[in-house]
Amino acid sequence: MSTQSNDYVSASSGMASEISSEVSSINSSQLASYSKASITGPVPRSDLHSIKSNDGSRKLSISRTLTNRLNDIKKAVDDDNMQTEETSADVNKILESRFDVADAIRLHHNESVQSKLNIPATHTTTGGASSSTQSSASSIQNDITGHKASMDSKLMRNRVYPASTKGSGKDLEAQGISEFEPDEPTVKRVFTNKSTGQLELPPDGGYGWVVAFCVFLTMFSTWGCNASFGVDLAYYLNHDTYPGASKYDYALIAGLTVFLGQILSPLVMALMRIIGLRTTMLFGDAVMLAAYLLASFTTKLWQLYLTQGFMIGCSISLIFIPATTVLPGWFLKKRAVAMGVSLLGTGAGGVVYGLATNKMLSDFGNTRWCLRIIGISCSISVLVAIALLKERNPTPPVGLKSPRAMFEQLKAMFSLKVITKPFVILIALWFMFALFAYNLMVFTLSSYAISKGLSSHDATTLTAILNGSQSIGRPLMGLAGDKFGRANVTIVLTTLLTIYMFAFWIPAHTFVQLIFFSILVGSCVGVANVMNTVLIADMVKPEEFLPAWAFVNYCGAPFLLVCEVIAQALTVEKDKSNPYLHAQIFCGCCFIAALILISILREYSIRMKLTERQAMTDEKLKEWKASEYDTDSAEEDWDKLRERKNKYDILLGPGTKKYFLRMVYPMKV
Repeated sequence: MSTQSNDYVSASSGMASEISSEVSSINSSQLASYSKASITGPVPRSDLHSIKSNDGSRKLSISRTLTNRLNDIKKAVDDDNMQTEETSADVNKILESRFDVADAIRLHHNESVQSKLNIPATHTTTGGASSSTQSSASSIQNDITGHKASMDSKLMRNRVYPASTKGSGKDLEAQGISEFEPDEPTVKRVFTNKSTGQLELPPDGGYGWVVAFCVFLTMFSTWGCNASFGVDLAYYLNHDTYPGASKYDYALIAGLTVFLGQILSPLVMALMRIIGLRTTMLFGDAVMLAAYLLASFTTKLWQLYLTQGFMIGCSISLIFIPATTVLPGWFLKKRAVAMGVSLLGTGAGGVVYGLATNKMLSDFGNTRWCLRIIGISCSISVLVAIALLKERNPTPPVGLKSPRAMFEQLKAMFSLKVITKPFVILIALWFMFALFAYNLMVFTLSSYAISKGLSSHDATTLTAILNGSQSIGRPLMGLAGDKFGRANVTIVLTTLLTIYMFAFWIPAHTFVQLIFFSILVGSCVGVANVMNTVLIADMVKPEEFLPAWAFVNYCGAPFLLVCEVIAQALTVEKDKSNPYLHAQIFCGCCFIAALILISILREYSIRMKLTERQAMTDEKLKEWKASEYDTDSAEEDWDKLRERKNKYDILLGPGTKKYFLRMVYPMKV
């Protein structure tokens, strides 16, 4: 077993030193032989043959050593990935890995009801039908939430207590259990219907696909439509629609919609819990319709700030946030696919409304009828989505009569405890840099194309191609994240974006080059929007998800407000060759910062998983030592456990080398 341990040590940090020592020894022996030959005369043929033979054996030894080391690394990674696949078959693990805002809301609601009624959940149903399948219930019961808590608590929660232990404290003491752990599996705490006491798992289909289409419509009519705002801003600048307005004013209006859509998300979530989902969305739809209609009559700059900036930003948050909470109630195993279908709306809306806005501006000659038509069409689309949206197991709103209940909803969204967790702050910073670079690139691409001599129609076409690529890329990101690991996919895509910014965008000058750039970037530029929620779920416990999600949203929102302002400030109009060079470099640097932060987060996630597995392996080894097994299979299991222990002891060791080793350890995470 010491040999196995040395293999892992060599694989982790000593591989390069071994190779260099082997090479140096070969070179030194050769030099000695050659120097001797120069003094005493030619070397005998037998000695030359011996030198060649020794060189060949040494080279063969190096090759064999490298092969052995690589095989050991592959064996270690395969073992960890196999353990990940084994846990991914558990319904509870599936939920924890795909935990969403809607799950957190139901968890908070069920816990508040449980504290008042204390209703046990004893039956399991799928799609609303009753089922008494004990195997499913026991599978869930054996996998308790708390994978992000301390290892002692984790091991305690993984024990299977008999049904009789659910009784009084005396019964627990009689069975030798000093303190009962009240935690239930996450899937049980989220999907238990407190009115019936039954566990109702999502059906993963049926009417859920209609709900997915409704969420698609809301994304199509909010964020997708907002992507066409860049066409309006270009028209305002070229035609001096609002006298006295500078490019910074228009840039600030563009940032205001994104800023409000992001920072208001936690408040809108709390408002939805107070007045209800449909009421919140209807209010947002009315605000959006009024904003577009009023914007068509604006004559002063402050009016444009109020309508196309403030009102549209508020309406976006009021509409799309409640809609996204419905989908997780219908899907669990197929949640990534359903989310991908809904995310198609952002890219598709950008394509349709971007091209439509450009066409209407050329036909009407102004933005008045263009804004009115867009406002009416978006409003009708949202009304259709509201009419068809259906919550599978709705959580009733608390209403406006109880100030204490309303305060509890706000308290669930905002908690200062999450600030004390460094990894939550890291997620917020990563999300801020990634989203900042995304918005800067999207809003700058059209202006950059015009600066290169392209027409406004060509610039609009590039934006449409970018949005169309997003509509394909975003769903694929979610599926790839489930298959290969969210942090892994995020690192790969962020690396590609960094390369695209420096190696592709800056040298791109022609329309064809920019088309390819738009396709490549659009396929992966929305990685922050897709991965932020699931990365939060991987890092925090279910009870802490809501405040962590809220913190990530409102922490980076102020920077989005000035994103396009910074882009305009970095523009050097006197530089005729490339006035946006500084903005392009700054955008690439933001992606580099995001890449560094997500790499740090990946190391933390790997360390967390390996620490959990190390504790479980140590516990199993203690059980093996206390038992007697004579079979060959038992001996094989014993060897596997000892190999895992050595591997985890090495990977989780202190020091800078071990830190970077964990960061690049190629396991699914």
